[in-house]
Amino acid sequence: MAQEQDDYGGLTGPEKAAIFMVAVGEAHSARLFAMMDDNEIRELSQAMSNLGGISAPTVERLFAEFATQLSPTASLMVSFEKKERL
Repeated sequence: MAQEQDDYGGLTGPEKAAIFMVAVGEAHSARLFAMMDDNEIRELSQAMSNLGGISAPTVERLFAEFATQLSPTASLMVSFEKKERL
């Protein structure tokens, strides 16, 4: 993924998360990283290091998907361990 990523459908979950973390900026990313375990941080860091250029339409589509999944009609699945940490 060293070149600009226009194929949104080909992005993996970790790649989407990496793009999201870069797009929201350092302050917000730091707060999110603080809620992750070591394996999650390692996987996300690896995905971030492999990102190339990401087109604005790809970022917009990612945020639209994120907003849709957080809509009042969407359900959110959180593991017991995550709930305990939060």
